[in-house]
Amino acid sequence: MAKDFMQDGKWIENPRAVKILVCECGNKYIKTRERQKTCLECIAKKLREPAR
Repeated sequence: MAKDFMQDGKWIENPRAVKILVCECGNKYIKTRERQKTCLECIAKKLREPAR
């Protein structure tokens, strides 16, 4: 990263660091959508299920 930033008196090397979350199925994912609580694989499985 070209620039360093200071926050609360401490230097931050990567201010845009992402948090990696763990889905209930065990897969790790990066939250990309609002209100996302599962990984994209689980979202796709849910969409492929036939409507009841």
